[in-house]
Amino acid sequence: MERVEKKKNQSSSKLTEDKGSIVVRILNMKNGLEEYDDVQFIRILSEKYNLIILKDYLPIIGEIKGNIEIERLEETIKLQNIVGYYIHKHNQFNLFLRDE
Repeated sequence: MERVEKKKNQSSSKLTEDKGSIVVRILNMKNGLEEYDDVQFIRILSEKYNLIILKDYLPIIGEIKGNIEIERLEETIKLQNIVGYYIHKHNQFNLFLRDE
């Protein structure tokens, strides 16, 4: 798993005025549990599909083989070349990474 974090400059416009939209939890054996709040949206780029999860998105569960981008107010967190499973409900996105 390759991880890239990119800071945004202060002049960029905010995506929404609502802070704390989605809570993201990422769990793997190497790093344990990581939690992010103030997430505006999650972009999933898997082998077979592309998906963007926004606030109040319908409950969904799935498998990913590909990349995820977590867009926060002041940064973008990119997880590349991952394999795992996710569930999203009640504005909580949980990602369980499989170690390979």
